[in-house]
Amino acid sequence: MKFEHLERSKKAFTEAANRQENKGVEKYGKPLDPLDNYDWLEMASEELVDGFKYLVAEQVKREFIANKIRKLTDDAEIHHWLDELEGVNR
Repeated sequence: MKFEHLERSKKAFTEAANRQENKGVEKYGKPLDPLDNYDWLEMASEELVDGFKYLVAEQVKREFIANKIRKLTDDAEIHHWLDELEGVNR
């Protein structure tokens, strides 16, 4: 279906937004209030930096796992798909 990816993305975004909102309510006892005494731009910047660190950590983990699998097999097709997973042109 043409819009399948879009619908999956919207659903995943909504689910993540709901989980985060629930997490915030659990932690702070209320939903986010834009008028609370926070510097929201600073908070967002910090969250983006953390998000980038998570992305790099996942890349390192996937590379580590892919290299472990490569050492266990000499199957060219498996190596090809591991390269695809890592975004590597070998």
